[in-house]
Amino acid sequence: MKSLEKQEILEDKSVIKLNAIPTKQPIVESEDEDEKQKRKLKQIALNYIRIRDDYYKIVFRPDKSGKLYKDLLRLSKTTITDDYSKKILNWIKKYDDFTLVASHINYQQVINGFYNQYHEVTHKPTEGNYVNIFHILTHIFGESHIDFILDYIQILYTNPNQCLPILLIESSEKNTGKTTLSNLLYWIFQYNAIKLGNSDLQSDFGGFWLQRLLIIVDETSLEKQGVTQMLKRLSTETGKVTSNEKNKAQREVDFIGKFIFLSNDEGKALQIERGDPRWAAFKAPTFAEKGYKDDPQISQKIQQEIPAFLYFLMNRTLVHPLKSRMYFDPEVYRTSQLMLYYENSITLVAQAIKQLVKDTFMMFPDETELRFSITNIMDELKGNVRNLDRKKVRQALEKELNLKELKKNEYTYLSLASAERGHTSNTISNNVTFQFLKNLNS
Repeated sequence: MKSLEKQEILEDKSVIKLNAIPTKQPIVESEDEDEKQKRKLKQIALNYIRIRDDYYKIVFRPDKSGKLYKDLLRLSKTTITDDYSKKILNWIKKYDDFTLVASHINYQQVINGFYNQYHEVTHKPTEGNYVNIFHILTHIFGESHIDFILDYIQILYTNPNQCLPILLIESSEKNTGKTTLSNLLYWIFQYNAIKLGNSDLQSDFGGFWLQRLLIIVDETSLEKQGVTQMLKRLSTETGKVTSNEKNKAQREVDFIGKFIFLSNDEGKALQIERGDPRWAAFKAPTFAEKGYKDDPQISQKIQQEIPAFLYFLMNRTLVHPLKSRMYFDPEVYRTSQLMLYYENSITLVAQAIKQLVKDTFMMFPDETELRFSITNIMDELKGNVRNLDRKKVRQALEKELNLKELKKNEYTYLSLASAERGHTSNTISNNVTFQFLKNLNS
């Protein structure tokens, strides 16, 4: 009986103890849960942004090699609130619009309320060794143009808005280092660089590459004249261009791109007009030509050297001064490979005239000047060029060979055709002529 009474008393005390808990405590626990939920939503909200009226999730998308890169995934407002409730909208950061401000040294994600679509480069320049990078650049560009390519990459890194020549690296041979060079530049500028195929450039939908700093095209063979004209226009563009992405409305975007083409089709990959300063063409020699052995670890070595190479560029003085809208004086990158394109860019009539002049100077080695009228040229080329007429000859002389017509006066017409037949070719004539100087026109 006594034990029972004791149990009842204990039960009563437990009841009293429970009832004695302050009535506000359950509310405090509820508030703690609210705060915990609020902190969680604030943290999740950091993964989202609002640009004008549109919402985006900041994701890290894997590329084909599995490497992650930052990207924006557009989502509807409803999708986000369905997942996290409407409360999360209070903590999603809002921006006026997108912008594109390229910088590798003083990068800013947000500028005056605008969200920067340019990707931050993660390399941290550090003093060190970059011997393999320097070796590749010297191999392709040689001692004569190593300063040019170092200046080129330095300007890309320190002043990305500066217009630069379109680089064309080509060789019909394999194992030349062309791909290694393109990989180096791609690794330096990371997701501000993009690799394309010919079809991507020739497609009507080019918006996905228009906002990249570096546009690398492999196995280049572009036959459409319209594509070449587009490249010429974009290479000197300093403002906005129209983006025409598939399934998206047209819009204007800032263009900062620089083109690099790799090709096996020497002298024929692109339609480069004679004298056009926008292009810089180089032939890449094979490693075997230089006596070098292929290094299967070169990619890993180069990637490890990038911070040291960038440190070198940041502390290096540019060799070449600003001379043109493409920065360089065109003479700096005038190569035999570029001359090959210039030669191939003229018509068959113009090529035949140039050959006629060379052969005539060889036939008459003591002469330093040749004079031909249009009639003279037609007589010389008769039978060698099909469908030849005066209009084609005049256009070749004036438009392609950049010659000016001289006034009508007496001159000595040296006929190659007559000389080859063994006849005297010194004929004094009185016609409108075009002048060719030895070692200049020939």
